[in-house]
Amino acid sequence: MMDKVGTTLVVFLALGIWTQTRADTLPIDELPIDREVLFSRDVAPVLKTNCVACHNARNAEGGVNLESAEQMKSSDVEDLLVPGKPDTSRLFLLASHADEPVMPPDDNDVSASNLNAMELALLRRWIESGAVVDQASIEATDHAWQPLPSALQTVYGSAMTADGRLSAISFGNRIQMFGAKSGQSVGALEIEADNQTKPAHEDFVQDLWIDSTGHHVVSAGFRNVKFWELVPFESALLPQFSLDDVLAIAINGCGDQLAVLSRRGELSVGEIGTDRWKWMKSFDIPLELVSGDQSMVQLSVGVAGHQAAIAWGNTIRIVRIDGKEPQAIDADDAITSMIWRGQDQLATADTTGHVLLWKRDGNEWKKTKFAVFDQAVLGLYSATQDPSRLVAIDVSGRVANWNETTGAFDKAGKLPSPAVSASLSPTGTTLWMTSKTGTLGHYRIADQKYVEVAKSDPIAEAQLARDNWETLVGEKLVTMHDKDVKQAEANVIAETKSIETFAKEIESKTKQRDEKQASIVEAKRSAEAAAAKLAEAKSAEQTSNLQRIELAESVKQLGAKVSELEKQLEKLKQEQTDAKKQLAAIPDAKKLADAIKAATEAATKADQVANKADSEFESAVAALRLAEATKVRGESRLKDLNAEQQRHKQVLEQIKADHETRKSNEAASKLLRDQSLAADQTLAVMSAGTRIVTRGARSDGGTTDTWSLWSSAGDWLAAMPGMPAGGKLIAAGDNCLIIEGADGNTHALNSSDRLWQHRKAIGTSTGKSPFADRVLCVDINPTGNVLATGGGDPSRSGELMLWKVSDGSLIRKIENSHSDTVFCVRFSPDGKTLATGGADRMIKLWDVETGKLIKAFEGHTHHVTAIAWNVNLRQLASGSADATVKVWDIGSGQSTQTISGLKSEVTGLVFVGREDRIGVVGGDGYFRVYRTDNGARETNSKVPGGYLYALDSNRDGSQFIVGGADGVAVIVDKAGKQLLEYSGKAD
Repeated sequence: MMDKVGTTLVVFLALGIWTQTRADTLPIDELPIDREVLFSRDVAPVLKTNCVACHNARNAEGGVNLESAEQMKSSDVEDLLVPGKPDTSRLFLLASHADEPVMPPDDNDVSASNLNAMELALLRRWIESGAVVDQASIEATDHAWQPLPSALQTVYGSAMTADGRLSAISFGNRIQMFGAKSGQSVGALEIEADNQTKPAHEDFVQDLWIDSTGHHVVSAGFRNVKFWELVPFESALLPQFSLDDVLAIAINGCGDQLAVLSRRGELSVGEIGTDRWKWMKSFDIPLELVSGDQSMVQLSVGVAGHQAAIAWGNTIRIVRIDGKEPQAIDADDAITSMIWRGQDQLATADTTGHVLLWKRDGNEWKKTKFAVFDQAVLGLYSATQDPSRLVAIDVSGRVANWNETTGAFDKAGKLPSPAVSASLSPTGTTLWMTSKTGTLGHYRIADQKYVEVAKSDPIAEAQLARDNWETLVGEKLVTMHDKDVKQAEANVIAETKSIETFAKEIESKTKQRDEKQASIVEAKRSAEAAAAKLAEAKSAEQTSNLQRIELAESVKQLGAKVSELEKQLEKLKQEQTDAKKQLAAIPDAKKLADAIKAATEAATKADQVANKADSEFESAVAALRLAEATKVRGESRLKDLNAEQQRHKQVLEQIKADHETRKSNEAASKLLRDQSLAADQTLAVMSAGTRIVTRGARSDGGTTDTWSLWSSAGDWLAAMPGMPAGGKLIAAGDNCLIIEGADGNTHALNSSDRLWQHRKAIGTSTGKSPFADRVLCVDINPTGNVLATGGGDPSRSGELMLWKVSDGSLIRKIENSHSDTVFCVRFSPDGKTLATGGADRMIKLWDVETGKLIKAFEGHTHHVTAIAWNVNLRQLASGSADATVKVWDIGSGQSTQTISGLKSEVTGLVFVGREDRIGVVGGDGYFRVYRTDNGARETNSKVPGGYLYALDSNRDGSQFIVGGADGVAVIVDKAGKQLLEYSGKAD
């Protein structure tokens, strides 16, 4: 609930200010008298859904914690819960809206709802009954899961390989794998336990991740994460034999019986999966075969391994498990192919284009001869599920199909080029083949249509695509860092010019200071001269005043003596005259005062000039110091800018060097791809035709160790893991491959029941788990060794953990990562940084190595539901339930673009390849593409799926996989055009 609500609540509760019962009190149901109410079953879930989000131990708004009855009873808030008295329990009064403030408030931001009539009735009955807490508390308990209804097919998770060839999609609690070429399901991720097949998870699958090879898938569910691995074959035991001594080797159609003919004429037959031979027989063989070419000998073993046929030239030997001697039968011409069609039924083909059907009658073998072609038969192929189906191919590529109804071979068209290796699907409808040019394809016999599947080795194609992508990304990084270097150079130039400007300014201000200093000296001289004149004038005035006083007194005295001293009158008059003359010679007092005034004014003016000069000098000195300090700072900045420029240059040089390496790798990959062939002479159709195995080849005749797995529809699934080095396919059946390794050893590989098998799990949905609730999001770093998981207890805490992919051990739990559920986690393209978003509206960046917070972005007003990185490592996009997408500058942490106007919450984001564009899905069922520089919308396409949750894309942004609540997922292109649709419903 909002802070203001909690504040209001505590004020009302603390002061006991309550209004009268409201007229709009919520309706409350009446319960039967005998209805027992349990806290754990009836009350705790209601409080957890609508109240605990704001009133818990960590965030006790208003000082109220509603996580347990004990905490409610011991609350500091008076009368919060009064056992036996619902009408005085403020918990019930506020929840029923009988008093203010009503709870939860209408404007709450955690999606809490008013309690309905039944919930209020249960709460009231529980309080009336004494607010007793039953033994089953709200603590986590083991879950006894019931099967999720098959109708619940919501697609919460989807993931696509980097090349887009495979997609993993969750439908409810099930996971299906799909091939993008055919749009068909190529496998399911299921659990085998107690002889039962169970869905991938008990509860909804929340998120999915798949690696670029398609070998590994990670799925997230309720309190657990599961790891799945591509395991198409498993090692099986074989009876011991030496390949150096082998003249011929064969495996039956089912792939469970092995026959080996030694150069000593010893035939050994055994069951694959055991280390002992079932039976052995010896007989003489022509000397020319002992050291001859193995291709001169044909060997075929029966379905149950009770009989075998050996042919050389036109001679056939039938060897049986019983004690009878081998039977010799002769064909008319040299045999090129031989196959068992059933018990005591053999088909052979020869160099003249004939096919002979042999059938044992007692101790005799009777033959029926058919002229099928006019040249040698390359091979005969039968359908393991329908042995009556038989197909023949001649050396020119013509096809003939056995018609059981007419008892004849019908012409079935011609292959576009002669086959080198071929195998018939178990149903007999499709013929898989490789040609002399190394192409792989299949031929549909019914409509006589050939479909080319691949010309070059798909593993080489995939490597070239990866290297090409790295080169393209490298070009973008080089361009960006080149801009950085140019900007750094521009900064250095600008700072250098600024320093030069300040240097000139310092020179000018130094001159001004010196001039002002000279003015001060002159002004002081003038002031001192004026002061001297003033002092001289004042001294003259003082002397004159003294003389005047003395002479005036003297005149007065002399005048007084005149009357008394008449005798001396003449003399005194003369003295008086002289004194008057002297008095007249003394300056006038007014003139002296004027002179003093003028001198004072001159001195004052001189002082003012001096003071002004002092002030101007001080200003000049301050300006000079400022200019010098600015210059010093500029020089420091210039030093830093030079260092930054050097760093950018070094980074650019390294990136350019890396880019050259990438280009070199791409060139090597292109050469390898151009020289590669889709398949050599090896080909196996297995697992009831659902898996096709090929080995890559080179046009120059070289060999490779690349083995590929294909679906029956021609989807390349993956490079086959764990194949023997230097392996060579020497025999194959529906369930087994026999491979000769470079070490000379022979390996038997049985096909597994499921392509992707459950390997390990972190946590469990039925017991103790490191996860508090649903794991809502997963991601694995680019090196594939660190898993990040996000989730948490809703409305209480965010849960963010890092795990070792190798063994599922915990690397680090980042405490207090978010204050609410973590909805999205994404590693940066270089794997050094982890971005997370949560219900607390925050986006955070974490250092993967240390787990420390780097920075946080804030700006959304609702849950952050999706995050995506730009390959440039400088831009991050976030989507929110506030129906906006924000684009962030990683360096500054500022939002550079806000895309608004969406009609529903954003649920999925992905950058479009290496472009500055973002793909967006949300609750309104639209797939959109926006530019991240100006926010312009370029795609606005309504797609199937309803409320959309899932979004992923291939690395170049040409295909996007989108899924939603309707249980449908679609592949669309950047323009929103639908390419494929996937459904989890059974056909």
